[in-house]
Formats: sequence, C-alpha cells, structure tokens
Amino acid sequence: MPKNLYSDIYHILKGEIDSNVYPPKSILPGEEDLSSRFSVTRNTIRRALKKLQADGLVYTVKGRGVVVLEPIVDNRVIFSAANHFGFQDLMSFPQNKFIKQLTTKVLEFKEVQIDEELSKHTSFTLGDTAYYVERLRMVNGQAMAIDASYFRKDSVPNLSLADAEGSIYQYIRDENLFKIAAARSIASVETATEKEFKNLNLGDANCVGVLKKYVYTDLGNLFECTETKYIPNHYSLVGFESY
Repeated sequence: MPKNLYSDIYHILKGEIDSNVYPPKSILPGEEDLSSRFSVTRNTIRRALKKLQADGLVYTVKGRGVVVLEPIVDNRVIFSAANHFGFQDLMSFPQNKFIKQLTTKVLEFKEVQIDEELSKHTSFTLGDTAYYVERLRMVNGQAMAIDASYFRKDSVPNLSLADAEGSIYQYIRDENLFKIAAARSIASVETATEKEFKNLNLGDANCVGVLKKYVYTDLGNLFECTETKYIPNHYSLVGFESY
C-alpha cells in the first residue's frame, strides 16, 4: 500500500476537479462513497479533503457535503505558505496550469555548526549541526526564487546533494523519517541584495518578497528553517480561511 495514500487520493480528486468531472458548485461524493471507491478508511478520505480545502478548491457545508468552489483568476505563480509538499506543489494549483517545468539548481550544499548568529536566525540550538542548502528555483526555465534552508542533521542524517537537487520532503517521506506536522510562516518584503540581482530577473524592482518558514515534525521538533526570496511581481502568496 502506498506510503502517502491520502496525498494520492488528493491528487486524483484535484485532477477530477480541474478537468470538470466535478465542476464548480457541484458536490463531491460523500466520505462513505469515497472510502469505498479508494478502499481506505474515512479518516484517510478526510485528510485528502482537508488538503483540497486548504488549497481553496472545496469547502465543507454542514448538511450538504463538500462543495467545489469557483476558481479565482491570477496570472502570477500561486503558492501557499502552508505548503508541506515542497516546490513541486506549485503545480497543484489550478491557476498554475501555465507551468510546464519546475527545476532546481543547488547553489550551495554544506554542513554548518549553529553558532550564536545562526541560532538567532534559525531558532536551532546553539552547537547543533545542520545542513545548509541554497537552491535556485526555476519556473519554465526562468529563475524565480532563491531558497536558503537549514535542516537539522539529526533529523535528516543522511541528506545528500542528490536529495537537495530533487525533493527533500520526498526524501523524508521515502525514508519514513518522520511526519511533517506544522509550520510557522512570516512574510515580508526586503531590499534586494547583490545576490538577488545576480540570480533573479528583478527588472525594475529593487526589492524581493520574503517568506520565512519554521517547519516541525509530529513530535514537535523544529527541523527546518527556510527563507525564500522571490520576484514580487511574479508570485501571489495565497491563503484560504473557512468561517
């Protein structure tokens, strides 16, 4: 049985929503019917539906079921601070259908000791060993963002350059290291540095959007601190709240 069955179900249902098998304002089949269809528990179905709702694709209406929401239109790359599937998750948003290729170029990969300055930046414990991974993120061949990440070595002990070139989150799932449980995110705007001007096509912009994420395991351990700097007029940071 697949390790991440709920995410497989999520992608199948999302594909059916995108292709109008379930058009806007229609009702998805109930949990019991979906459980029978995919031969899984209702709890697994709830996790898939929760992910669809977090992406703003559906909403649960008490007494009616799960309603497919009308999509929004945005000509920029849509991404979510709540993403825990990694860079490839950009393609999960219906508004990002124009994305044909996502690639990653590792600019730096090394082990570092957490000193006082890095402890303040990452919230890791002084003296910890971490992997520092700097990656250039490209959308359809164009450099759109730079990720500067710190991963606690004791959480991902055998992380390699090849893993960094692919998906570190996928590596965590494939190795069954832990569950990625929660993240705290801070969004801001900063003046662009020489590095951003060199690596990103900022055009007339003199600033970059910044998203800093602190990511936790299901045991409450902080294992990652990532700061993403991106071209502000090419990205839209989205969130979805239900009331």
